[in-house]
Amino acid sequence: MTTTQEAPAPAEAEVPALPQAVIDTPVQPRTRSRLLSVLLAAFVLWSLYGAVVPVETYLFRMVHMAFIFGLALAVFPVKNDAPRWTRWIDGALALLGVATIAWALWDLDAFIRRSTLPDPPDFWLGVVAIVLLVEISRRVVGLTFTLVLVGFVAYVVFGNLVPGPLWHKGYDLDRLVGHTYMTLEGMFGVPLSVSVSFVTLFVVYGTLMDAAGAGHLWLEMSLAIMGRGPSSAGRGAVITTALLGGPQGSGVATTMSVTPVMWPILKRAGYTPEMAAGLIAAGGIGAVLSPPLMGAGAFLIMQFLGVSFWDVVVMVTVPTLLYYLGTFLVVELEARKHGFSPPTSPPRRFRDVMRTRGHHLISLLVLVALLAMGRSPEDSAIWAILATILTSFLSRDRSEWLVPRRLWNATVEGAAAMLPVAALLAAAGVIVGTFSLTGLGLKISGLIMSLSGGTLLGALFFSMVASFVIGLSLPITATYIMTVVMVAPALVKVGLPSHVAHLLAFYFAVLSEVSPPVGLSPSAAAAVTGGRPFGAMMQAWKYSVPAFLVPFLFSASPEGANLLIVGATASGFVLACINSAVALFFLSAGVVGWLGAPLRVVERALLVVVACVMVADPFELTVLGLLPMLAGAAVVARAVVQARKLPSPQPRST
Repeated sequence: MTTTQEAPAPAEAEVPALPQAVIDTPVQPRTRSRLLSVLLAAFVLWSLYGAVVPVETYLFRMVHMAFIFGLALAVFPVKNDAPRWTRWIDGALALLGVATIAWALWDLDAFIRRSTLPDPPDFWLGVVAIVLLVEISRRVVGLTFTLVLVGFVAYVVFGNLVPGPLWHKGYDLDRLVGHTYMTLEGMFGVPLSVSVSFVTLFVVYGTLMDAAGAGHLWLEMSLAIMGRGPSSAGRGAVITTALLGGPQGSGVATTMSVTPVMWPILKRAGYTPEMAAGLIAAGGIGAVLSPPLMGAGAFLIMQFLGVSFWDVVVMVTVPTLLYYLGTFLVVELEARKHGFSPPTSPPRRFRDVMRTRGHHLISLLVLVALLAMGRSPEDSAIWAILATILTSFLSRDRSEWLVPRRLWNATVEGAAAMLPVAALLAAAGVIVGTFSLTGLGLKISGLIMSLSGGTLLGALFFSMVASFVIGLSLPITATYIMTVVMVAPALVKVGLPSHVAHLLAFYFAVLSEVSPPVGLSPSAAAAVTGGRPFGAMMQAWKYSVPAFLVPFLFSASPEGANLLIVGATASGFVLACINSAVALFFLSAGVVGWLGAPLRVVERALLVVVACVMVADPFELTVLGLLPMLAGAAVVARAVVQARKLPSPQPRST
């Protein structure tokens, strides 16, 4: 929910909401709509069943894949303006996709044993499954990702034609099909396991929270605590994205939810359309970093590292706080530089918000408490879902009660939201399979080691470049999966612990979402504010520039690794936090160019350099160790003295 108006109660004749791809096609027969709703609900119920009752690994993942084949091809048309008769072809393709899974399950043990030498039916049905998955990725994820997927599949077969260090002998189609379709190394690999075991449950939990009216709580909480100063509107935008984005776990979804509500407030304060879009997008991608719900990436980290989900939550907590600290610092300094106007009307008091809507926090507390107690993410999500359903009846607005009809509609909506994620993860599994089959990850890691000269900072830099290039036109989850298998081995070779390497790849993938020249979140926000997309991207990059230090802060030095808490000492953790906060402050001041008075170009450059030095070489309690911080402090002191001689800036007229 993204507005403060109360949602009307659903009509008795209401048909459960389906994806826009279905709604936009010619009039759908009511029976087809009901059938798709039932299948979408079953898609979710299978994950719930597997979370409660142990299911054999192949069976659990393959049935999930059958739902992806059946639903994605039926729900998403071959193209948006496809004629109605093509629905028959889509239905036939959906049945064919399900048939490829049914064949595998017919005699599963024998099917698995034949993976090294597939029978003719195995081979041809495997080819069909791979081709259909490519078509699903084209329909659901986009053409760019599909071309990447096809390129990796082609690399398996034609690797002997690739010159240089990426050469390999090439594999025939039998080996490709056996590896991709008949083992747990391809489409049924770790990414699909994450989809069926964890992401589905958490997406449905977020959808139920939204249906119960939790969106009102996040918005009103942020408006209640944003204050009455010149930076209040900017703070409110960042706080709203942080609160709303946690349960949503999606940068773009958070951005599009917050922008219509916050744009009028930011506009009255004096923000341009590009500035507003960039600020909301910068806060929105923080949603993917914000525990306890961080999208699919957090569950992938858990699976790749073999740690508990709570360990991942603990590791990302301080870097996430630093991410938002950097954004807050830019917002505060910029608001004072431009003299933005404070809010004209007082928001609701915080205690009033908590009295009327505080019950929405109960399920989130249940989730966090269970994770902290060591319960599995599946169990924690199920109990959080039950808590959401029960606490919805504490709302004074009866339209927010999760009665059976609303519960059904929210489940269908959650399944529809999950379907593109599941399709992406299944296709990403094929890409990961090509790495394990060809050794491509080790080849690229060797290339990074060669370019970096075996130095940590060089490896970090080239890893960031690789991540940003990959993330130019791919979703965050796909970027993380591809980046981590490429760069993590190289980073481990230069001495970085595995958990630090994976967190680094995750943060680089997230930050690629707002990196020019392609930025999906700021472009989407600019469509609402009426700003120029590229201008919004540059503004988003400006607001998130301090956040680009965060991955280096916890990876560029052994002292910085204390920020991830795992294996940290108390003194090391405190010094790392102080060093990081000061470095972010210096960089923010250098980017904005204001500390109560305008900063000279030389001073701005000095602050940026000092911030970078503090990243690579954190300060120590010695004269030499404090030298960079003292240099930055001298610039700050001069600016403060100069500011006292200047009149206060006047608020902008609106």
